[in-house]
Amino acid sequence: MLEKLILTETAIEIGKLPIINNFILEQHCLLHEKQITRKRGLDITDTLSEDTDIPEHEEVNKMLSLVIEELKNKHNKKYYVDEFWAHIHEKNHSSNLHHHAVVDDLKNSSVLSGVYYISAPKDCGVIVFQYPINQYEEKRYWIKPEPGMFILFPSSLPHYVTRNNSEKKRISISFNFKLNE
Repeated sequence: MLEKLILTETAIEIGKLPIINNFILEQHCLLHEKQITRKRGLDITDTLSEDTDIPEHEEVNKMLSLVIEELKNKHNKKYYVDEFWAHIHEKNHSSNLHHHAVVDDLKNSSVLSGVYYISAPKDCGVIVFQYPINQYEEKRYWIKPEPGMFILFPSSLPHYVTRNNSEKKRISISFNFKLNE
């Protein structure tokens, strides 16, 4: 009799938050566009120069709280926000392949990352997750963003965002969660 063992599993979770005011979030992100206050990490996948640091805001906190509540209800685990920032991609902007793990301090690294889409116009590109199927091959899985959509994934999962071919800005908020133990 054969027994199947799964040694690794990569899960991506997708949800929608229809009660978030994306207009308010968009204005908040645009008000702080191109501000970077965090220090660059030592990781070669760092994409900090593409980020916009945004301060706390009632609507940002509401969005993050709702995502954490979804996680608690589904997995019965308590997560907390480690950091968050905005991505404002104009026409022809994209993100390089990167991950959110802190490779020189994995013990204190976030465990779960996510993105919430505020604005995702037609032809704005997709988010692509890259994962190994064995030590020699990789696959890619892409998701077309929609306003109000959030995607959760392991912080160590490599991903990138394809070129925004729209004349309008693609705006999202990325975040990292740690686990309360």
